[in-house]
Amino acid sequence: MKAYSRCAALACVPVLLMAAAGAKAEGTDLGNGFNLSGNITIANDYRFRGYTQTNFKPTAQLGIDLTHSSGFYLGNWNSNVGWTSGTSLEMDFYGGWKGDIGNGIELDMGVLQYAYPGSTMAVSPNTTELYVGIGAGPVGFKVSWAPTNWFGYADSKNAVYLDATADFDLGDGWGIGLHAGYQFLNNVQDINGNNKNGYFDYKAGVYKDIKGWVFDLSVVGASTDSLYTSSQGYNAGRVGVLFSIAKSF
Repeated sequence: MKAYSRCAALACVPVLLMAAAGAKAEGTDLGNGFNLSGNITIANDYRFRGYTQTNFKPTAQLGIDLTHSSGFYLGNWNSNVGWTSGTSLEMDFYGGWKGDIGNGIELDMGVLQYAYPGSTMAVSPNTTELYVGIGAGPVGFKVSWAPTNWFGYADSKNAVYLDATADFDLGDGWGIGLHAGYQFLNNVQDINGNNKNGYFDYKAGVYKDIKGWVFDLSVVGASTDSLYTSSQGYNAGRVGVLFSIAKSF
C-alpha cells in the first residue's frame, strides 16, 4: 500500500504519494517533452491510510517517474513491508494524466497497482485502484476506487477512499502538511471479528527543506486502529509519530 509521497509532502507521484512534504522533483530532461525523476525516503515507520506497513519499524523507499509535457505520466514506487506472508516487498505501478483545467485547478486521474511479489496469502493482497483528484493552490481532494479485492480481504471489492490534503508554505523552507481521509470498506472484519464499514485516518506535521533534503515530523493515526495487529501485538492503526527524510532528484 503506497502511503504518502508519495513530490510534496503530499505526493511523490503526481497527487498520490505523500511521503515527505515539499520535495520538488528536479529530474532529467530526456528531450521531446519527456522528463525522468526519482525520489528516495527513509522513515521510522511506513504508514498507509493510518496503518503501519512495517510493524512500526523503519522503512526505505524508492520511486521513479516518467512524465511528458502533455501531462501523461508513468511511475514505480517501492518499499519494504512487514504485514504480508511470503514477501517483504511492495511494488507500486501507476500511470495517468495530470494538467491544468483552468482557473488554477489541476486535474489528476489514473490507475494504481499495488503489488506484493511472492506473497503467499490465501487471498492475493495485490490491489488495483482508479483515482481522480483535483487541486487548487495548497489544497487537494482525491477519490480512489478499488474494483479488485482490497489488500487480501476476500469479497471486498469496490472499496472507496476519500483523501483531502493541504500543504502550507511558511517560508524559508518551512511548511505544514495536513491530511484527512475516509476509507469505505466491504466485508472487512477487525481483529475481533467485527464488521467494519469504514474508518477515518489523519496526518498532521511540519517539514523543513534544507538544500533539497526534506525533513518531516508528523503525527498519524486512524479512528479504527484494530483492523489488524503488528508483529508485536499492537493495534496497527494506533496513533504514532513519524520522522522522515526525503530527497527528489
